[in-house]
Amino acid sequence: MFTYVHGSLDLRRVGALLQASGLGFTPVEARILVHGDEALEVPYDETVWERIATTPDAYGFELNSGLEGPSVSCGLRPVEDEVMVSETTPDPQLVETLAGLPGLLGGASGDFEDARWQGETSPNHYRMWFDGPWEQLPRTIDPRTGKEIIDVSGNPGRITDLPGMRLWAAQDLWFGPASALLIDHDAIATLPVGRVTDLGGGRYHVRLWEDGTSLDDIRKAQQTLRDHLRYDAAAARQDEIRSALTADQPDDPMVVVQDGSFPHGGTRRVLQYYSATKHPTTRSRAAWLTITEVGDDNGEVHDEIVDLTTQPHPDLG
Repeated sequence: MFTYVHGSLDLRRVGALLQASGLGFTPVEARILVHGDEALEVPYDETVWERIATTPDAYGFELNSGLEGPSVSCGLRPVEDEVMVSETTPDPQLVETLAGLPGLLGGASGDFEDARWQGETSPNHYRMWFDGPWEQLPRTIDPRTGKEIIDVSGNPGRITDLPGMRLWAAQDLWFGPASALLIDHDAIATLPVGRVTDLGGGRYHVRLWEDGTSLDDIRKAQQTLRDHLRYDAAAARQDEIRSALTADQPDDPMVVVQDGSFPHGGTRRVLQYYSATKHPTTRSRAAWLTITEVGDDNGEVHDEIVDLTTQPHPDLG
């Protein structure tokens, strides 16, 4: 997966890159993602790329080869642009091209199943799907819900989802100059583990460990990278990072979360925008607005729906 500063990519350009490099598999279906509407599902053929590029309000696509088969997707989202290849080894030329595109934040390739369990906090998910002992795992209390969860703070292989990047100590990592908004970019060159390759222009590739490395040594390398590049410090700066990545964009949110004291007794208010067909969309495209208030116990205390086609947007601060 590679992510870029929003506005760096467009769907026609990504399609051309994928066509030129080759997918490495044959898709059977394409899903074109459209703001405020159902995804368009069409059979995959040679006309798909032009249809993706010319569909009004399209912001992404997915090319699938089956339920659990290889896939590739692209999404142009408010905070970042993203290209992801799953369940297959991408062509090295495609990887090199993606790593060299302007606006690169970062990229990662590794064992997502391991990362999933390194970051899984739900005891029920362990109970249903984990193949092995798990009852001994440390626990903590989720401050948002007050419920007991698995404490993953000591798991170096977990993914930390932040605006712009998934911070993951994967086997292969790429960092662009824009990653300085999140991590200690200057420290990449002095990383004391793995093999660091300077790709030029502020871009780096890190091969964190080689095949055949023991799990203990992998975990040590992962923790060293997280500490050296200050992953955890970035996690504490999410609002600052989001503001920096969206500073030049119009204020056109899909969801707004407000904390405070609200008219119906709530301490948090969530505004979410929907299109005329009742699909999530941005404020500028919205026909409907839902306003939800929740209390200190995260219980809902008020919910209302506003028809923005018949009345102005309420003044909600």
